[in-house]
Amino acid sequence: MTRLLLLLALLAAPAAASPHPLLLRTEAGEALYAEGRAAAFDFRMDDARRAFRALGELEPDSPAAAYGAESAALWQAIVMERDPYASRFFALNDSLKGVLDALPASPEVEALKAQSGLHRALLYGRQERYSKAGLAFRGACSRFGGLVGTEGAPPSVLFGDGLCQTVAGSVPRGYRWLARLLGFTGTVQGGLDQLTAAADAGGPEAAEAAFVLAIVDHTLNEGRRDALGRLAGVDAGAIGDYLHGYLLMLDRDARGAEARLRAAAQALGAPGAEALPFVDAHLGMTLFRLNRFDEAAPLLERFVRSYRGRALVAQSTLLAGLAHEMTGDRVRAVALYRNVRALRDYDSDLSAERDAQARIQAPLSPAERTLLRGRNQFDAGDYADAIGTLQPVLTDPDLPRVGRAEAAYRSGRAYQALDRSEEALRHFQLARDRPGDPLAKWGPWSEYHIGEVHEAAGDTDLARAAYRRVLSNEAEFDYHKALEQRTRTALERLD
Repeated sequence: MTRLLLLLALLAAPAAASPHPLLLRTEAGEALYAEGRAAAFDFRMDDARRAFRALGELEPDSPAAAYGAESAALWQAIVMERDPYASRFFALNDSLKGVLDALPASPEVEALKAQSGLHRALLYGRQERYSKAGLAFRGACSRFGGLVGTEGAPPSVLFGDGLCQTVAGSVPRGYRWLARLLGFTGTVQGGLDQLTAAADAGGPEAAEAAFVLAIVDHTLNEGRRDALGRLAGVDAGAIGDYLHGYLLMLDRDARGAEARLRAAAQALGAPGAEALPFVDAHLGMTLFRLNRFDEAAPLLERFVRSYRGRALVAQSTLLAGLAHEMTGDRVRAVALYRNVRALRDYDSDLSAERDAQARIQAPLSPAERTLLRGRNQFDAGDYADAIGTLQPVLTDPDLPRVGRAEAAYRSGRAYQALDRSEEALRHFQLARDRPGDPLAKWGPWSEYHIGEVHEAAGDTDLARAAYRRVLSNEAEFDYHKALEQRTRTALERLD
């Protein structure tokens, strides 16, 4: 369906809400479900399956065991991107559907049916089977919508409805006709409201809702709801540490991200835990942002060698090449650049392939090395250092015009983060007016951040005008899909 749907499928959806306690009749059953759930969060899948089997023997009339086994299977299918895992999930999803169909109707049972449909939609989306994903998603969202406000409905309904509204509100312009055809309705802000309510409701759904809320808030809403701050007290095992570290990396807290990702790696190295390859990828990316290239390269290369799926492969291969080039190994760098392929029609993959092709042509110049270090300092949250590094190359004739546009954009972002709005606007306008390459993101994204600066200052008319200029640009520059989603969410926020 959308890039956001796939991101949620990759990172959070398998941890969807657990069955309502009323569907478990004994304390021993609740303890077994909690044991299996905790094992799944630590990626100890054999332990999780044993707990759910024991639960099924103890309470054969409850759907909790079937739901737990199906959810654990979805974790692996989403992460590993291999057919045997997907086939196992679909078989367990069909089995769960049979169990639920045999139960008397109730809000709890209807909520679980909606969850099982959502799981199916998310895996279809992960497989890029968009028509199947859309149909399954429509069925699940219809069930969630019908349960909102129903007496006895569990908090998982708020979670599911929030996710449905978010995805409906973020569908890119190229897919809006399909969304209308399938009857999807909702806004990102409405979805954030429902996810916030689910996180506030407490109970077993709260942890998952908090993580999905943080993902949506950061990905589409520039963190305006401070949802990331909620995660400090959330205990969700190794998966929770990984997700928290990933989000801290996106929030430009590289040192906090490193600590969380290393905690996840340690937990996943325990006996019985299965591999979660993305920990290597994102820890490598975090170390790259800290300009620790010699530490980043082995992790990124290990991920590329070991992972059999497609997610993050193009970006990780490019960064591994850049890390080697920054440490002086141009031969190894070029070999990696030649292996960068856009394996999916994603902004990030397409941009990585284009960057790699450019890097093959010539070694990084001294000015380009400086630009890369300044970019990393910004991405790591070292804003003052980034400005100091980037300012000298803004007018360096040895840096191509597109590089100077990036230096202006990164400087503007750093000034924006430091609440120095006049300097931020001046640098964003420079990047907007002299982008250097029509395919590069620096000009269009600068226009968006000009809107943000005006919005932060309370100049809503100027902010709206900037955001509307962004949406009027229909060119397919780097990360244009993500920019459209964020801009539409910003206009929702103002309205």
